[in-house]
Amino acid sequence: MVDRAVARRPRCADRPGLLGASKGAAHLLARGVSVVGIIANGRSWRNTREAVLNHAPPGVLVEAPETLDGYPAALTRFAQAGVSVVAVDGGDGTLRDVLSALPQAYGDKPPSIAIIPSGKTNVAALDVGGVARSAEGLERLAQAATSGAWRAEEIRRPIMVTTDGWTRIGFVFGLGAYERTTRLVNERVHSRGFAQGIGVALGVLMGGAAAFGKDRQIWRSGVPLSIAVDGAPARSGHSFVLLATSLHRLILRLYPFWGEGEGAIRLTEIAAPPRRLARGFLALGLGRKPSFADKEGYASLRADQVSLTLSDPFILDGDAFSPGPDGRVELKAGSAIRFVSL
Repeated sequence: MVDRAVARRPRCADRPGLLGASKGAAHLLARGVSVVGIIANGRSWRNTREAVLNHAPPGVLVEAPETLDGYPAALTRFAQAGVSVVAVDGGDGTLRDVLSALPQAYGDKPPSIAIIPSGKTNVAALDVGGVARSAEGLERLAQAATSGAWRAEEIRRPIMVTTDGWTRIGFVFGLGAYERTTRLVNERVHSRGFAQGIGVALGVLMGGAAAFGKDRQIWRSGVPLSIAVDGAPARSGHSFVLLATSLHRLILRLYPFWGEGEGAIRLTEIAAPPRRLARGFLALGLGRKPSFADKEGYASLRADQVSLTLSDPFILDGDAFSPGPDGRVELKAGSAIRFVSL
């Protein structure tokens, strides 16, 4: 997997954590006033066209890690400076990398998160809101961080995904047909400049066509897995698709979950080979439970912990990962994160 990093270093990058700071910014830091920190990904979809770093108002700190390993150190500098609002400039993958590094930097007292959506897909921002990338938007962000006058505040518990000795913290996990569709989107859609809703719509169409096309046997055979929910006995079989999230809304109003309960993780699985797939897709696309779900292997539930054993790759927030040698992948509801937006 390619590290999420910034392709070019911003001006004053030799001064970690402070980008073109003014006397006003230094005064804010000296007084210990809560400040905003922007953590940017220069390789995101739009950073090559918009110099958001140059729009940062006085008192706002900016970090631009060049490698994935740079995120913990950057966020630690934020924590030491008293940053209470971290603005994530990038897409869902950048948000995942920031959330994954937060515990090391902030411990059990995470900052509030504001999303500056600039990725190929910004599913989390669609759900919890975001902040404009303009100079005016960042100025309003700095003011709101001091006054607390946010347009909206949302609390979400991200999903902690652990395998092969590492943990990533994100919001959208999937495998089977979801992994295959995401691969098609990355290879044939995003590479041609399509992103956001258009990119997702094209991906859904391509995935649907593949499930009914000449490669349908490969797609419909699914992937082998073992799954145990909240400590219950494990069940083994083949899954056509499995999708899990702790967000309350997904892109294009697609939200194929109907399970009840109080668990933070919403999960839907279709067993392989899928039955009555066309009607099932139609119902799920409309946000409804298929009338035949219980009889035909369509299951949806809520949980706080899901234990998987896999042999195939999975997707977390748009990027593919492989399970460790033992195949074990643990999903666990993480600590609550406060998202703020304007």
